[in-house]
Amino acid sequence: MNLIEDPWIPIRRRSGTEERIAPHQLTEREDPVVALASPRPDFDGALAQFLIGLLQTACPPRDVDQWEDWLEEPPAPATLREAFASWNHAFELDGDGPRFMQDITELSSKPDPIDRLLIDVPGAQTLRLNADHFVKRGHSEVCLSCATTALLTLQLNAPTGGAGHRVSLRGGGPLTTLLVLDPFGTGLDPTLWRNLWLNVLPIQEASSLFRETRRDAYYDIFPWCGPTRTSEARTGTETTPEDAHSLQMYWCMPRRIRIFWEGTEGLCSVCNTKSERLVHEYETRNYGIKYTGGWRHPLSPYRKTNEGDWLPLHPQPGGISYRLWPALVFGDGVTQPATVVAAFKSRRLREEQLRIWAFGYDMDNMKPRCWYETTLPLYHVPEAIREDFATRVQTLVETATLATNYLRGCVKQAWFSRPGDVRGDVSDLSQAFFDRTEAAFYATVEKLIQGIPTQEDYELLRAWHGVLCEAAFGLFESRVASGDAAFGNPRRVAAARQKLRDQLHGKKLKGRLVIEKEVA
Repeated sequence: MNLIEDPWIPIRRRSGTEERIAPHQLTEREDPVVALASPRPDFDGALAQFLIGLLQTACPPRDVDQWEDWLEEPPAPATLREAFASWNHAFELDGDGPRFMQDITELSSKPDPIDRLLIDVPGAQTLRLNADHFVKRGHSEVCLSCATTALLTLQLNAPTGGAGHRVSLRGGGPLTTLLVLDPFGTGLDPTLWRNLWLNVLPIQEASSLFRETRRDAYYDIFPWCGPTRTSEARTGTETTPEDAHSLQMYWCMPRRIRIFWEGTEGLCSVCNTKSERLVHEYETRNYGIKYTGGWRHPLSPYRKTNEGDWLPLHPQPGGISYRLWPALVFGDGVTQPATVVAAFKSRRLREEQLRIWAFGYDMDNMKPRCWYETTLPLYHVPEAIREDFATRVQTLVETATLATNYLRGCVKQAWFSRPGDVRGDVSDLSQAFFDRTEAAFYATVEKLIQGIPTQEDYELLRAWHGVLCEAAFGLFESRVASGDAAFGNPRRVAAARQKLRDQLHGKKLKGRLVIEKEVA
């Protein structure tokens, strides 16, 4: 199977029809393609990155004008097919030559069941202990499409996998942020093509990201087209941006894997569709490509470390809430948004409501704790107020964080006589607080765009203070009143309630919101 020529990508058309297509069919006009439709959300995220990488590699727009032309009027499928054709050699799935995202040589290792390619599949120890309570074993027969997507998903998100099993170019389970059109917005019709093309960078804009290099051989872009740069402790080597073409960011291959593509007919245990060839096993070996150095992937936000290095963000327990919104959209000196998100500020799109599709695994070393995925709104902010707007939004987040810290401390005080000695986890209170205030946050953000020029922003900050107080008191009462401790020591509960009131109306919180003393 060739991933350029053959239909293997699961999609949904506007009519609701689901089928598999080849990449060049993305722009078919009759019953257009509107979404990916794989059986797993992590598969959808990986397929979106595959298609963006293919477009960025095979047909990047020369400038913003061409980018806008293709956004409004997509190219014909025949045009895409011609653009992709010269890269076919790198996208063969099987055969004696290079295989997509697989080691070019046989690894001669003990075969593993094919379901081990799935990041959340139970490990060997979990199976021995019969502890696969939530994610079950049994995905032992997988069709070509699902096996390919599982391989792609693992290479893009590869977590720590034991000695010498390398993580992905962005580390284990990176946070990916893509631009998409709001399906309920006005302007352009939200098709899958447009949601992908929004994240393809014109050559002009990508010049600093995709710097000139003499490393332009096939294997410099697609590492499976040549001998693997192995990373053994003594004889291996690391792979920095200077050792490869910049486009390898889209095609990283940290794991050495070869799939046994011979198979039998039957039902795929992942997508439950009938297939003429189901694969069962693969082989793997450690010490694959070890990516180090200043790689800056255009689809991920980055954070600056104390040592001055920039590292990609990763989802954390609690999910992707509006706490991250300012950093993901504007940056804050310590965090820089993904290149494709930052580029939206210079676009001449005014009618469309854009959103950020954010997703990724929350990894605990080699164990996935959760897959997080959400969409976050984007707003067009006039250049004249952009700095003030970013400052005000950061204030909203900082004060919400301070309020939730007060809430957690006071709840513990109400529950326990010596709260400082208690190590109980009350982090769920933070998540509940941000969930309760999320709608008000985005409503306030939208009003700030109109309020800053008319100097009504301080009134909006005062109203935000009321939102914080209402949410904090509401959660305090629900959590404290629901526990036996509330009835055991009413004096302690009353003291904790008063402390929460004093903190929420204290100088530290209200000072950040520039609220006068008399405002209660």
